[in-house]
Amino acid sequence: MRQSEKRVFPRVSVTLTAHCRIGNRFVRDAVADLSEGGLYLKTREPAREGTPVRVAIALPAADGVRFCTLVGSVARVDRDAKGSARGLGVSFSGEDITLTDRQVLTGFVRSRAVA
Repeated sequence: MRQSEKRVFPRVSVTLTAHCRIGNRFVRDAVADLSEGGLYLKTREPAREGTPVRVAIALPAADGVRFCTLVGSVARVDRDAKGSARGLGVSFSGEDITLTDRQVLTGFVRSRAVA
């Protein structure tokens, strides 16, 4: 583990699309990985660290699809060689996510982590 690594929760690679509000802008972009503590959004949407993020996502489950809303803020901005945004690391805010949505997320991540 790199010294700069701040993750507490293991992440799982996913191929999902999320509807997001980043600050006051709405986007629909791909989610590359997901954990109980955050996600990585492949987006060209410019944002600064600390910008509020709300993500609506459909997570596959054994009994169908479960929808949840995840709330957090931009923890990291990845840029390409020209300085344009290419992705955002989002850290979830525990107190702003409902218990039901937290349970859906936790169930999904844990089912994928052992698979």
